[in-house]
Amino acid sequence: MGLLAGCSRQLGRDVEVEVSRVALDPASRSPVVLLEDKGHTVALPIWIGPAEAQSIAARLEGVEPPRPLTHDLMKTVMDRVGVGLQRVVIRELRDNTYYASIVLLWEGEEVEVDSRPSDAIALAVRFGRPIFVSRTLLEGQAALNLRGASAAPLSVGGIIVQGLSHDLAEYFDLPAGQGVVVSDVTTLAGAALRRGDVILEVDGDPVRDPSDFRAKLRAGSGRADLSVQREGTRIHVAITATARGAVD
Repeated sequence: MGLLAGCSRQLGRDVEVEVSRVALDPASRSPVVLLEDKGHTVALPIWIGPAEAQSIAARLEGVEPPRPLTHDLMKTVMDRVGVGLQRVVIRELRDNTYYASIVLLWEGEEVEVDSRPSDAIALAVRFGRPIFVSRTLLEGQAALNLRGASAAPLSVGGIIVQGLSHDLAEYFDLPAGQGVVVSDVTTLAGAALRRGDVILEVDGDPVRDPSDFRAKLRAGSGRADLSVQREGTRIHVAITATARGAVD
């Protein structure tokens, strides 16, 4: 009973988040993972290594590597020996380094293990288990305010998008008041897009917010050319008539 009570008190101080995107910091050109709260009001950027970024992004995009990556191997070993992953917690920032914990379940008991945030996140997305961030970190100066973004994600032809706040646009060196972030892709129509892509234009016209993106897809016919920023690089992605026809 004491263990459960202590766990409840700890979780009360933490906020559940999800991996919003994996991108490149425009200043350092280093990979950064963005953790966003469920209410889409605040996000915490954490710099990670290229290998860990690839591992997280591959899982989010459903890419199966020809041979297991390190985190795939770790999950397989844990599954075989009967160790479950309960949750991960990004606990604190100390000397410009984030510290995290992986909470495991072994023979009915929770075991907390110190971890780098990148490894913890890579395992959490593989197990489908929740990620928590200390409320103190989300209230600190390193967090990004998302309150200027649209209130909730919007599904547009099987592509789930959400707006960019001023802070987020500035952080990733994007045009102010322009663009929508791809949160997920639910149909083959948007298969060329990835989670974390920022759609800036449709057929050369700037996109202001999710509603504007939907309106521009509705207004067109046939093939649409999307100007997309992906990992700091501007690319063009074609959306077919099938995707445009699916807009509700």
